[in-house]
Parts: sequence; structure tokens; C-alpha cells
Amino acid sequence: MASLKHMLSGPTKVDAITGDWLSEFNLASRGLQKESNPLGGYEPGLLYSMKIAIDDYLRYGNKDLKFAVNAGGLNPRQLALEVQKLLQKNGSSKKVAYVTGDNVVDRIDSMDIAPLTRSTGDFASWKRKHGKIVTANVYIGCWGIVSALNDGADIVICGRCTDASPVIALAAWWHQWKHDDFDKLAGCLVAGHLIECGCYVCGGNFAGFEAMGEDFYDLSFPIAEIAEDGTCVIQKQPNQNGMMTVDTVKTQFVYELQGLYYYNPDIIADLTNVEMEQLCPGRVRVCGAKGMAAPETMKVAVMAQAGYQAEISVYITGLNAVAKARSFHLQSLKMLDQSKFQILDFQLYGTPRENPRTQLEATVQLRVFAQAKDARTIARGSFLGPLLSNQLQGYPGLQPHLDYRTADPKPYVTYYPGLISHHEIRLQVHHLSTGLPGTSRVVDVPNNSFTTPSAMLPKEQVVSSTGHLPLESFGPTTITTFGDLVYSRSGDKGANVNVGFFFPMGKDMEMKWEWLRSFLSQERFCELLGGDYKPGTFIDRCEFPKIRAVHFVIHGTLGAGVSSTSNIDALGKNVGEYIRAKHVAMPTQFLVRYGNI
Repeated sequence: MASLKHMLSGPTKVDAITGDWLSEFNLASRGLQKESNPLGGYEPGLLYSMKIAIDDYLRYGNKDLKFAVNAGGLNPRQLALEVQKLLQKNGSSKKVAYVTGDNVVDRIDSMDIAPLTRSTGDFASWKRKHGKIVTANVYIGCWGIVSALNDGADIVICGRCTDASPVIALAAWWHQWKHDDFDKLAGCLVAGHLIECGCYVCGGNFAGFEAMGEDFYDLSFPIAEIAEDGTCVIQKQPNQNGMMTVDTVKTQFVYELQGLYYYNPDIIADLTNVEMEQLCPGRVRVCGAKGMAAPETMKVAVMAQAGYQAEISVYITGLNAVAKARSFHLQSLKMLDQSKFQILDFQLYGTPRENPRTQLEATVQLRVFAQAKDARTIARGSFLGPLLSNQLQGYPGLQPHLDYRTADPKPYVTYYPGLISHHEIRLQVHHLSTGLPGTSRVVDVPNNSFTTPSAMLPKEQVVSSTGHLPLESFGPTTITTFGDLVYSRSGDKGANVNVGFFFPMGKDMEMKWEWLRSFLSQERFCELLGGDYKPGTFIDRCEFPKIRAVHFVIHGTLGAGVSSTSNIDALGKNVGEYIRAKHVAMPTQFLVRYGNI
């Protein structure tokens, strides 16, 4: 949706356009924004995209083109009004509606909230620990959008509906699916998952990106052709950059999963037997998902003021980098009162190259990250000043990054993912009046009557590699870089990081799959994490046999989540690339057949 003009310019005509705008970080930043600007809180990128593409949109070959987006964030009404104003200014009478019911911040104190994950603890204790609650949004589903479309809306704006809900809603409206069309909804959930991140599935964030050469820019956004049975064909505009292969689709599929089951307020999808087939260049068919009734609970994301954070960086060049970093660390601790900080972390990034060809190759970063309840603790005079007072007595070559804006204290929020009963939520659709600006007709949306009781939810089980083929049965091995032959994709989900691994399509796929699932045991994965694995960390493992992928979820590695983590890889996107850089014993036959040796 960020490139609406791009989407409308291809030869393939579409029936609907969707976009996912929200993440934990977006909710946090919009919550802080709305504190000072009551008219803010929505994602302005949608409005910007519509302004530059308004002529293309109004002249588009399909006059019945529909929109469904969650760009409303914390203020869907205001965004809907702005969109309507833009349309009317350009002589359009298209109908705009917005959905409410996800925002529960005003009644959060009366709700019974259970923890979503094992790492959060109970909500009451979390709330006592932190300050003012800034946002509280339930991840709602598709049926509010369906109701709006059934009543004639052309553009539907939501707040925190799930990433895939707009896609499910458009297909459910088009095909007139019901709440109990479980397999169809599950298949469409997969389609929504695949296209929710835009051009990712068209080659963005793809381990095989080099195959696109100099055309790795301005990538096409994807198109999901969703059949009546819920299966889909993922494709791109044929005249635009990017690639659409089983490998790019598989890369996006393993991203952000939490196991074999995908929980959504509309459906629970069993992903065990998902399959992918390359129909022709640029078109991939996806099928095999099975569905069961939605859970009787819904996810709620609660954000609270947690304090203030700041950071600075100094650079280290050449020899004895670890010793230099340690000396700066120790000197800094002499200047600061550690008891006033919630977090005071010294993080060394990189390793200087031996016998470097340039000074750049010899230089690494020492990042000092701090969080505190009181902004005065990390004000410049209390944090930046004392640290930089070590310059004259510091290690040889000590040089700070000279842009000190990151050292100014900024507020941050912390995140609690919880569960509430779906009976707590009352969805409403507001159809804006075309005659009286600011007024609307309100329609109540009935709750989904098909749910799975919590006691009957499918249980994730760690799928071990016990019983798989012994590694020696694959013959002699050669030490090589794991990522020379194996692709991966990783990302965040709250405090967790997920990562999937698979071989790109080619010869001997079954043999390589058997080796991969035998090699990537939980124990091996912990070894590959190396010093980043903390004893006691809970790790889930599962396998997707039809697409030949192994998947892991690392619990709690992002602390309290993206909005407050001290990790520089705050979105977990580089965990997979880190593992791919490891040296492993790979069967020599794989390397010989692919010309690596």
C-alpha cells in the first residue's frame, strides 16, 4: 500500500487492494504521538500514497476496486475522514467506512487478561511495575470489514485488525464465505500471511537476492489470486521488478510463524501440510492448509510508559578491540551510578579484519545503550557527559560518533501481549455520510459463534530430529558456510524471534531435506547460536515436510518486545543470516553437484 501508484500501474487488473501497516513498534510510536496530538495516531503513509495516486485510482480500469487496510492505527475515524476529504476534493463519491472495537484502553482495568506467552508473567504484576498505559488494542478479525463491504463500502479502514484480516475479509466477501468455512478461511489466512509484507514475497529480504542482479530495486508488490476453495496463486505484476518463485514464497511463509498452528481471530490454520508449486514463471500455487474454529480468546497488545532511553556509540580501530572495549566499559562504570539505570549495556559490534586494507575494515562499533525510569538519569549531563569525559584518558584512537541526538532521553513503552475473551469485544462499522461531513451510520457486527474452547486448542509440540537418518549415512563431509547452500528467514513476534531454514529448489531435494531435518536438531541449533544462546531459553522446533523447511522459535530473546528491546537487531531479522554465516560439515556430494568444490 505504501506504493499505491506502483500497484495500479501493472497490466494485471485487480479487484481489491489491501495493506498491513501496523506492528508492535508502530502501535507504540503512534501511542506516544497521540498523547500530544489527539488528531494523530493513524498511519500517514496511506494518505500520502493516495494523494500521489489519486488520479490513477479514480481512473483505474476496475471501477469497483475495493480497499481494506489497517492503517487507522489508534485513530481510524480521523484517517477515514481525511480519506473522504481527499476523495471529495477530487470529485469522487466513493464510500468510506471504518471499523472500531479493537481499542480497549478505556476499559482495560475491568478486563480479565491472561498472559499470551510463557515469558510475560501475570498482567496485574506487569501493570503495577510500569507506568501509565498508553495503548491497549485487541487483534480483531475480518468480519467487520466483510460487513462494511456487504453494505457497499468502497474503502474500509481498520485499527489493529490482524495483518491477514483485510485479505481474508476481501476473499470472504467476494466468495460469500461463512464463519464455519474453516478450510477456506485457513487457506486464505496463508494467502494473507504471504502478501501482508508487500514486496518481501517478490524477492525482498530474500537470501537469493543476488539472482535479481541490478534489478533489485523498486520491486513489484504481490497479487494473491484466491480461489473459492481458499487455495491461492501468488504472483506479481509481470512488467515490474522482482521475482516470484517457490523459494521467495517459502521465505515469506516461514517468517513470523510460531509453529505448526497459526492462531487468528477468524480461524486456526494447521500449516503442517502446506504445499507450493511453481505453475509458470511468476506464479506459485499454495494449498494444503486446514482450518478449525477460531479460538475463544483474542490477542490484546497493551503498551505502557516504561521510562526513557538513550544511546551513544564510540569507535574502536585495529588491535586489541575487546580489551579497548573493556577499558571503556570499566571507566564508564566509575562515572555512572548503575543503580539508577534499568539497563546499562555495552555492546561491541563487529571484529576488525586482520591486516586490513582500509581503516574502515579495521573499525568496529561500541554501542552504549541505557534505559531509566527518570529522564534525568540519562540527560546529557548525567549520561553522555560522564561517558565522554573519558576521551582524554581512554583507549588509543577513542572516537565517539559525533551526532549526539541519540543521547537525548526519549520516552519508550513496554509491551504486554495478553489474551481476552472474544465476548469482551463489540465490533462496529461506521459508514461515513457523503452529505454531512463527520457523521456516520453505525452498524453492529455480531460475534463469531464458531469458536474452539481453550481446553481443546491444538498443542504445539517440539518436533525433535530423533529417529531421522544418521548424518554419517550422507557420506563424507566438507566444512563450508551453511548459507552457501541453505536459505533462511527470521523475524520478531513480540518478545520471540522465529527462524526457518530450507534448501532452494533444485536437484536431490528429498535427500537434502532428510539431511537438513537430521542436522538441524534443537541441540545443533543451540550450538549454532553460539554465545547468543542463553541457558534456560525455551526453543520450539517444528517441521513443514511438504515444503521441506525446519522452523524454530526462540522465546524471550527480545526482552519485553521490539518497542523496548536493547538488541540492535530489534526485529530479529538478522538471526537467520547470522546462522547462515556459520561453518558446518556439509555432505560433500551436495557441494560437488552444485559446483562449490
